[in-house]
Amino acid sequence: MLQAIEDEIVISPDGKLPEVFRPMFGHKARVIVLLTEQDQSEQLMAFAGTLDWPISDPLKWQRQQRSD
Repeated sequence: MLQAIEDEIVISPDGKLPEVFRPMFGHKARVIVLLTEQDQSEQLMAFAGTLDWPISDPLKWQRQQRSD
């Protein structure tokens, strides 16, 4: 039987879990982390401009791929 603990929290930079999870310490658990849209946007923006993409014109490249 599964027991769920649900709480909206801010995960601290040191990665320690808050007290609400203490009853589960030492037990096997399945963990699902859901981030708010704002958090996801901030994380994605951290990667902005960091990809080395060899295609200068994606539309032209896609048309070329379709014609091949």
